[in-house]
Amino acid sequence: MTRRHAHQRGFSLAELMITALIFGVGLLGLAALQVSTLRNNAGGRNRITAAGLAEGCLSAIQAEGSLSWSYAAGVMGSGVAYPVARVYSGATSTGTFGAFDVNGQTVAVGAATQVFQVAWTRLAPTTATPKAAISGMNMNEFVVRVTWQDQAIDGSGQALAPSALSVSRLVRY
Repeated sequence: MTRRHAHQRGFSLAELMITALIFGVGLLGLAALQVSTLRNNAGGRNRITAAGLAEGCLSAIQAEGSLSWSYAAGVMGSGVAYPVARVYSGATSTGTFGAFDVNGQTVAVGAATQVFQVAWTRLAPTTATPKAAISGMNMNEFVVRVTWQDQAIDGSGQALAPSALSVSRLVRY
């Protein structure tokens, strides 16, 4: 048998292999964490963009409703008619506000860059529901629904349903 010297330096091959294995497992864990973080950040960005688009649609509805109500109430003068066609009028009506890309910029419906679809609904005021129009103020409830596709398929190849966000507001119309 050989005798080791007390001042021997360095690592054995087995020690280096175990260290490399532990380091490799740690790097694989960090890579998986990075992928998960990127996916969650993209989903959060889409939710923020969808909320902004919904608020933009409701603001357009509210602006038209306020102006239209001002004309109807005679604030703009007596006998003066609202000068343009109303987009959001009708007892119960629905419509499309538009299609948008990942940055919230308007694109043509069905375009390759379309990510978001924004639609609105004006709920009919009835006396049978608690969401009836407030009498004397001409308040109506509008609901805006934004849909988008975060990811088309999951890890197993199954198609995923589109994500959606709905926002409602009472608007004087």
